[in-house]
Amino acid sequence: MWVLIRPSPAVWLSLYFCGFYFVFGIYVPFWAVWMDWLGLSADDIGLIIGIGVATRCVVNLMILPKFHQKAMLLPLLRVLSVGSMIFGILHLFAGSGWLGLLLLSIAINATLGPSFPVSDTIASHYGRQRLLDYGKVRLFGSAAFIAGTTAAGVFAEHLGVKVIVPMAVCALAITACWVFISPSRLLGDDDKDSCERAGIRTILSDPDVLRLTLILSLIHGSHATYYSFSAIHWGNAGFSESTVSYLWSIGVGVEIVIFALSQRLFRHWTVTSLLRFATAVVIARWLITGLSVDMGWLLAAQAMHGVTFGVSHLAAMRFIRLQASEKILALQALYSAVPLGAALAVLIMLSGPLYTAFAGQAFLFMAGLGTLAGLLLFVRIREPSAHLSGKRESD
Repeated sequence: MWVLIRPSPAVWLSLYFCGFYFVFGIYVPFWAVWMDWLGLSADDIGLIIGIGVATRCVVNLMILPKFHQKAMLLPLLRVLSVGSMIFGILHLFAGSGWLGLLLLSIAINATLGPSFPVSDTIASHYGRQRLLDYGKVRLFGSAAFIAGTTAAGVFAEHLGVKVIVPMAVCALAITACWVFISPSRLLGDDDKDSCERAGIRTILSDPDVLRLTLILSLIHGSHATYYSFSAIHWGNAGFSESTVSYLWSIGVGVEIVIFALSQRLFRHWTVTSLLRFATAVVIARWLITGLSVDMGWLLAAQAMHGVTFGVSHLAAMRFIRLQASEKILALQALYSAVPLGAALAVLIMLSGPLYTAFAGQAFLFMAGLGTLAGLLLFVRIREPSAHLSGKRESD
C-alpha cells in the first residue's frame, strides 16, 4: 500500500506522463477538428491555436525561470495541473464565438503548456541522480498520446466531435489528482546540487545555445501544418476520424520505439549527429505528406514522426542534461518557449493562410524549413562531456 501512496520517481513520472500526454493526444490532432465543427474558418483556427502556443512562449520565458529551486517544481506542477483542469472545464461551456475561444486557448495554454518544461526538468534532475532513464519513462507519455488520439478518433466517429472536450477534461481531472501524490524521493532531499539560477540572458550568450535553438525551432516548427491541419486535410481526402487517429498513432508508435531503444540506438551519437538525422527525415516526411494522400505513402511518412520529433527531442534533452545543474530549468524554459513555443506559434498562424491557399501543398513549405535546419548543421554543435558535467550521457 505504501508503494502505491509513495511511488518511485520513475513510476510517478511515468504515470504523470500517461495522464498529461493522453490529453495532448486529444488536443493536438482534434482541437482544430472541434473548432472546425463549431464553424470556424481555417484562418481563425490557425490564429487561435497559434496565439495559444505563443502564450506558452511568454509564460515559459517570463515566469518559469523564477522557479529555479528544485523544491519549487512539484508545487508548481500541481498549480499548473489544477489550472489546466479548470480551464478545460470552461471549454465545456464555450460557444462558437471567436473571441471566447481565443481567450480559452490563451488560458489553457498558460497552464498546460508550461507543464512540458516543468515535468521534463523534474525528469532531468531525477535522471542526473540516476533514479530513472528518461527515454524509458517518456515512452509512457508517447503510449498515452496514442491512446488519447485513438480513443478520440473512435469516439468522435461514433458519437460525434462533441465528445472531444469532455474526454480531455476527464483526463485533465485524473492528472490533477495524481500530482498530489508525492514520489518517494522529493527533489531537494539529500540533494547537493547548486540551487543558483542561470538566467535566459546568460544561456543565450552561448553561441551554440543560440544555434541549437534556431535549429530546433526550424525542426519543430516544420510540424506546424501537421499539428493544425493534417486531420482536416485527411478528412477532406475522405479518411474517417478513426483512420486519422490511426495515422497519428502510427507516428507516435515509432516514437515509442525510439524512446525505448534510445540508449541502444543513440548512446554514442552526438547532439549534432542526432539533429542531422532528424533534419534529413524532416525533408522527406513533409515532401511525401505534401504530394500524396495515398495510404501507403502516408503510412511511411507517419512512421517518420519517431525521428522528426522523437530524435530531435532526444537531442535537445541530451544537450540540456549535460549542462550545469543551475542551467537546466532555464534551458528547458527556453526550449519550450522558442522551438516548442514562439517558433511553432508563428508557423501555426502562417499555416492557416498557407493551407487556405495551397491545401495539402502547404506541407512543402515545411520541408523547406528542414532544409534550412540542415544548412545550419554543417558546423558541429559543441557540447559538454558527460565526464565534465558529472553525470552519464543518457537518454
